[in-house]
Amino acid sequence: MYNGPKCLGLTPDSGNDEIIKTAFDFVFGIGYMSFASTAADGKTPTCRGLEVHRLDDCGNMYIGASHGKHFYDEMEKNPRICGVAIDTVAVRISARVRKVCDGKIRARYWELNRGTEKMYRKDLSNFQVYVLERGDGEVFHVYEDDAIARVRFSFGGDAARPWTYTVNSNCTGCGVCAANCMMNVIGIEEGRAVMDHYGCNECGICYESCSCKAVDKNEFVCC
Repeated sequence: MYNGPKCLGLTPDSGNDEIIKTAFDFVFGIGYMSFASTAADGKTPTCRGLEVHRLDDCGNMYIGASHGKHFYDEMEKNPRICGVAIDTVAVRISARVRKVCDGKIRARYWELNRGTEKMYRKDLSNFQVYVLERGDGEVFHVYEDDAIARVRFSFGGDAARPWTYTVNSNCTGCGVCAANCMMNVIGIEEGRAVMDHYGCNECGICYESCSCKAVDKNEFVCC
């Protein structure tokens, strides 16, 4: 059970590179993630647990699947997957994967997976290695019974997922959202509500309680 600093020691001032390294190191330490993809019908969610590996000097994350698996077919049709690793702290990653043909990377994979190598020994080409090429993610930590911390990151040129709720120019500073905030992370500064997203649970009560429509609910569209 994780018993380190809240949010893996990450703060609102942590830079994107620091968050990526910290989040990926945490996942590599666990050794696997639960990954979700979209079934061949284009709508049914599927999920499975896969080992994750660091196979290069750049800190990238790699996974693998055999050609006969549904997961392989799903990634061929829609190479966007989502993964989560949890040990009190949760690291979520949404990424686009790319096939890896580099012989050195594949050899490194087999070095770390001797059991899998024996399983596919009659034809190693039946097994495909993938790299999580680009995407976004989040580190989420319930560090006390009633307190959370979260930071977000992106990699490979993608944008980080926007915060779900933000204050717009309609705000009058009335304080209703602050009074209703479950986590007490909304304050009034210079006549306008200000949210501390690091401790926000994104429950949406600020959005629901604001009569001025001064809170936007932002959608995130994966590319």
